[in-house]
Amino acid sequence: MAGEVTEALASFRPYTEPWDDLGDNPFKLRCSFSGPATNEEIRSAWPTASLPAELVDAWSVSRESHLCEDMDYGQWGLVLLSPAASAERTAEQRAQRARAYRPGDVVIGEFLGDLELLVMAPSETGERRVLVALPLDDRDDWYSAAPNLARFLARYLGSHGSKYWESSA
Repeated sequence: MAGEVTEALASFRPYTEPWDDLGDNPFKLRCSFSGPATNEEIRSAWPTASLPAELVDAWSVSRESHLCEDMDYGQWGLVLLSPAASAERTAEQRAQRARAYRPGDVVIGEFLGDLELLVMAPSETGERRVLVALPLDDRDDWYSAAPNLARFLARYLGSHGSKYWESSA
């Protein structure tokens, strides 16, 4: 699985230079990556959590990633959160929406331009292991995005940053 996540993130690297006119996307997009997170940084942010290995692998490639980000308006794209930002956002969501979030859920990303969150949900099965959490809807109404992070990243790049999960719902 580690290699799959590493390869999936690497597939975004050719897009660090702006690109446009892809698919139905009207924006000029680009991707950017920070340096890798250290094991100590991850442990410090998540001292007692058992994190999905593929998430740790993603952080070991890039602490924070901006994928398919709209360069002109900042209203499109996904930010894969750093370990510390992920821990903070997960704690906030668990406090605000305790019935929606299960033990083990990890908020790993925020979609730009709206309030949807990307959540790894180890307690789920099949396509529901990576979810798109809607800000006002119950968990059962959250979108099923992928069975794992690598598959989500491949689908997201393949859709040029479009919300492919909405058309498959």
